[in-house]
Amino acid sequence: MPTHTERLAITAALASAFAVAVYLRRRRRATLPPPGPPQPALLANAAELRRLLEVIEMEILPKTAVRVAAGDKVFGAAILKEDLGTVVAETNHETENPMYHGEVYAIREWSSVCRSCDPSVGPPAAADSIFLATHEPCCMCISSIVWSGFKRCYYLFPYETTRDQGIPHDLNIMYELWRVPRYAQRNAFCSTAGLLPLIAALEDGEARAELEATVARITQRYDELSTKYHAEKAANPLNTMAFN
Repeated sequence: MPTHTERLAITAALASAFAVAVYLRRRRRATLPPPGPPQPALLANAAELRRLLEVIEMEILPKTAVRVAAGDKVFGAAILKEDLGTVVAETNHETENPMYHGEVYAIREWSSVCRSCDPSVGPPAAADSIFLATHEPCCMCISSIVWSGFKRCYYLFPYETTRDQGIPHDLNIMYELWRVPRYAQRNAFCSTAGLLPLIAALEDGEARAELEATVARITQRYDELSTKYHAEKAANPLNTMAFN
């Protein structure tokens, strides 16, 4: 057992180490370069919003239902051309690989399509494409989107919806690793925008009411799939994720 003198020395050493850590943290913050000019804010009219919701409901959700039955989570993504034509629409494959979130798997499939096509007729480059996520991308996925070169990313459900569906890890990891509530949604590399605020910003009328009804229908389906995932995940031997 340490003597009184030894305990004092240990306490002093810990205090010194803490002081150094605080100093270095403050110094890092003080020496950070200023942020670069942000990418333009993302906008969308009623027709464009209708198409983005259509991709989620008709192209991503059917694949998600199949993968949830296999033990995967509900997150999906699509990569679209400038005219919102679909290049790939995919969903979560974490039971195959823990890094295969819906966004990462979509990038994987997109890159395969790009490699197999003549560049003159193949899919557009990432910078000329639209990234669409069913849920706000986690820190790994938004980083993957940026590293892949995508500059525009829309999503339907924000982090808070994901948390309320029983999967709070997006927020928790962001807090614990970087001590921030979320990434900068407009930055030098990309801009992201939620579909829900864009719909809410539309003029009140038939188009907005139609989009809100579509969102309600999609939300109900995701709630059902989320309930199914949570009810069955413990019995699925393939689900080896540490964060379930």
